[in-house]
Amino acid sequence: MLDAMLDGYEDWERLFAAFEHTRRPSAEAIARMAIENYGEMRESVLEAAFLEQKALALELERRFPGRFIPRYSMVMFHPEIPYSEALRRGVVQQEILERLTAAGGPIDFDLASSLIAERLSPVARSAQGDV
Repeated sequence: MLDAMLDGYEDWERLFAAFEHTRRPSAEAIARMAIENYGEMRESVLEAAFLEQKALALELERRFPGRFIPRYSMVMFHPEIPYSEALRRGVVQQEILERLTAAGGPIDFDLASSLIAERLSPVARSAQGDV
């Protein structure tokens, strides 16, 4: 990203200010996600509800590819998704998971389909990302 910006600036100070402005949302997002992941790994990984939601997330990814992508997968395997977008989508996806698992019992995949179509736009593939 920095190399793409080089030709647009004569002044190094302005170049680096613009670069920081462009990168800050994703830098803050990856830092927040790292802290959240630490807390999750420390406190939740053996809880039944956590495991149920992780399994459901994988099933939703299988059923709705390109729309429901677990946050870990977005960060690790999708350089076209900025970290700030992974954070935003992760919050929405967690809300969907909580709604689908709140009642207990079998998962309503019709409701899942509706919520995902309503709240998660398809991920656009591009050559640019956070890598």
